[in-house]
Amino acid sequence: MADKLIDQGARLLARWLALELVSAHEDRIAVGLAEGNLPARIGVQVLEAYNRYRESLPEDILSETDYFKEAMNEIVAGGRKVF
Repeated sequence: MADKLIDQGARLLARWLALELVSAHEDRIAVGLAEGNLPARIGVQVLEAYNRYRESLPEDILSETDYFKEAMNEIVAGGRKVF
């Protein structure tokens, strides 16, 4: 049960961080998607979000899942495989 809760928490945290990025950098994200240079435009912010994600979770979740990457691609990149 605890593992399932940690797994769900990791997924929710990743999505929350992605939504936070979109909220704070909507214009830069739109330009980055249009110009095809999204990682260059918000790379620092994505790295900061990933560091927050990484600090909050156990190593096994980090090594066994791609929740952060999935959330960044789905929410920040609008479903495109950018990250």
